[in-house]
Amino acid sequence: MKRLFYIIVLLLPAISAMAQQTITGKVADSATRQAIEFANVALLRAGETVPVNGATTDIDGEFFLTNIPDGNYKAVISFMGYNTREINVVVNGKQVDLGRITLKENTQDLQEVEVVAQGSQVRFELDKKVFSVDQSIAAAGGSISDVLENIPSVEVDVEGNISLRNSDAVEIWINGKPAGLTAENRAQILQQMPAGSIKEIEVITNPSAKYSPEGTAGIINLVMKKDRQAGYYGSVTGRINYSLAKPWTTPPGGELGLNFNFSKGIVDGYFNAGYHYHMSNGYTINDRYNFMATDTTRLKKDGRRQNHGGGLFLRGGLDFRITERSTIGISGFGIVESNNDKTKGFFSNKGSNPVHYELYDVTKYYDPQDDRNEQTLIRSYDRDEDSRGSHPGGNVMIDWRFEPVKSHSLSMSAQYADFQWNGTNFYTQRDYDIATNAVTSESVQEQDSKNRDRGVQLKADYEWKPTAASRLEAGWQTDLNWRSTLADAWNGDRRAEQLQAYYNDFRNNEQTHALYITYGNRFWDKLAVQVGLRGELFVRHLESTYYNSANTLETASMDTTYFQLFPSVYISYSFDNGHELQANYTRRVDRPRGHQINPRQDFSDSTNIRYGNPALLPQYSSAVELNYLKTWDRHMISAGLFYRFADHVRQNIKYTDNTGLMRNTFVNLGTRHEAGVELVAKNKFWGEHISLTTTLNFYYNRMDKAYYTPTLNGVTYDEVVIPVQNIFVWSARLNIGLMFTKTFMAQIAGQYSSPRVQAQGQSSHRYNIDISLRKTFLNRQLALALNVRDLLNSRSRKNTSYSDTFWQFQDNQWNGRMISLSLTYNFGNMKKNKNEKRPDNSDYDSGDSWGEGSDE
Repeated sequence: MKRLFYIIVLLLPAISAMAQQTITGKVADSATRQAIEFANVALLRAGETVPVNGATTDIDGEFFLTNIPDGNYKAVISFMGYNTREINVVVNGKQVDLGRITLKENTQDLQEVEVVAQGSQVRFELDKKVFSVDQSIAAAGGSISDVLENIPSVEVDVEGNISLRNSDAVEIWINGKPAGLTAENRAQILQQMPAGSIKEIEVITNPSAKYSPEGTAGIINLVMKKDRQAGYYGSVTGRINYSLAKPWTTPPGGELGLNFNFSKGIVDGYFNAGYHYHMSNGYTINDRYNFMATDTTRLKKDGRRQNHGGGLFLRGGLDFRITERSTIGISGFGIVESNNDKTKGFFSNKGSNPVHYELYDVTKYYDPQDDRNEQTLIRSYDRDEDSRGSHPGGNVMIDWRFEPVKSHSLSMSAQYADFQWNGTNFYTQRDYDIATNAVTSESVQEQDSKNRDRGVQLKADYEWKPTAASRLEAGWQTDLNWRSTLADAWNGDRRAEQLQAYYNDFRNNEQTHALYITYGNRFWDKLAVQVGLRGELFVRHLESTYYNSANTLETASMDTTYFQLFPSVYISYSFDNGHELQANYTRRVDRPRGHQINPRQDFSDSTNIRYGNPALLPQYSSAVELNYLKTWDRHMISAGLFYRFADHVRQNIKYTDNTGLMRNTFVNLGTRHEAGVELVAKNKFWGEHISLTTTLNFYYNRMDKAYYTPTLNGVTYDEVVIPVQNIFVWSARLNIGLMFTKTFMAQIAGQYSSPRVQAQGQSSHRYNIDISLRKTFLNRQLALALNVRDLLNSRSRKNTSYSDTFWQFQDNQWNGRMISLSLTYNFGNMKKNKNEKRPDNSDYDSGDSWGEGSDE
């Protein structure tokens, strides 16, 4: 039996080579020798005019025509703005490689081109979904966070936190690399980054072994724009935003942006700059019952939020084509902000958050929402928070790509990232007399936090294509990270008294060293298979300096080292008539970082103290997916099933002491089973006038019963019991594109999420609607866009949590209804028409696009 297995393994490549009759090639610009993406390749039988097969080129300009019978053919290669080429092809029982096919520009035809169609907003590939940002009107003049809010399966909450498939264990990358974005800083960074700087967004729910296994829910990759057309072109964008949310009236905010690209000789370059100034307001409502041994109290909290601030985003890069087979590039981006109060908020973030509290003694209690409850007011006080903060930082990268011979390529890169997020919070608390409402006491507190995250990544990737249908990849990656947080707090004006319990100097140093290998092949022109394995060595050193019970500084440390394997398997089968079935398996990890493991205590809410848990373990998951894809000329449907098993599941746990003070931290709570169904449909009606993208998601997860006994500063609290959880959640999203005329378009985006169960309670349903209009002028050189965000002013977060010692309801809103108006002007001296689909060669090659996908 073993001999038979070895024989089959050895013969598979030969069998596949004999069975395949495939035509391949690579399309490039005749002047620049750069690959042309999205070029059309049609195959016609000799003497006939109707194509029998066809394809579009990928990001490398490559195409594959599979399942071709023997015979004489003509390949027709075309792309807007270029002269069409025709090549005679003879297929005789073996694969045909047409090599490099160059196209010449046709400037006369370009001057007559008029594009009136709505572009495709989404395409599907073997291991990811790709969403075009260029087709989003809502992206005009906005931030990347604005765009992510309308991506299927992605959720952005009211604080800017991002989740994928109902999980916040997701990684955000830029051009296929982490680029210094972490759960601690990415919300602020993505709100500063202009949407106009990105080409598309890739949602990779089950990444292969080539990718880092971080993030059990998957990866959201931002592919940045970089064009390589001869000459120069660019755009200038201005946008003004106005918040319509009550109760406060705020002055408007806005953005200014510049995008510039040029190409001359062997040099390609790009530069983006954007200044973003935001004004927002919101509210916070909290109602909590504390069930103590001898008493029950009720704490009501009513607060308002107003935030404003600004920052400058810069991005640039240069590519040098040293030879036809070698390119070297340097690129980077940065955010300019300052915590200096002299900037008046133009290069920092400032906030005001006045909160009123009322504490009641509950003499008769039936139920938290029962009107028969009887209570007496025993304390009334205000706690006003004024804050300022900044998030400066940046990333720089150098990369080199070399193709020594045909079918072999080597790429290497090195990058350095340095981000900070610093904040100062001032709290003024006033107590009032119950009878007269006169101020009886006033106190002042200050809390500072200085955070820094530095990282170095070194990476090398090798690729070999032994045949037109197979690909072998191998690589090495090393990540070095140094993270630090220094927190301190004081009582009184001018830092009169240090609060030693809230001082903490925390450091988290990490090393990750990885090797991977993947192999993919296509059999019988129908079946595509890819297998991969990644091994990672992870080393971490945690160090925390704090004041002990003797009021002296003490340092505690913790070291962790472990090695793990992360396999991946992808299988795809293409049926006739546009049917495709995909299945995959991966193993991934979510390592705790930042505030989750930092023991620093945060008293921004004096009734709810938050702190991290350095003993947290990584959360591992194994996931299986099954996807089905069917395409027609004007319609597409995608259905996906997934199952994910995770252990050492991380959850936020709340508990109260005998005074009613709430504390919350993070703990590992056993295992979780997740399953889900994702349905996506794309439809076009009445020519190009109406396009619909409909998404339905259904999620189920079960978490086993768990127990946790909190211990803090040597004090042990009552055991917290987390019951078995069976959670069902569903959501729906609809994006409508309307083309009224060739120059006037509209988009409507609506979404709904059902209530969902959490570790100690549940959150309520959420819904919102966004509307966008765009009108172009001057042969599309000038574009005017109007956006209304959160039309119903419904984007808030409501949740209820409870245990044996408390019941709590919370309602928070950070940004409400907002209207914006943007104006974009395009300029340039290039021969190509601005309206055409450009061969946009991005900074990044996913490397996993060898399988057949669908692009409607």
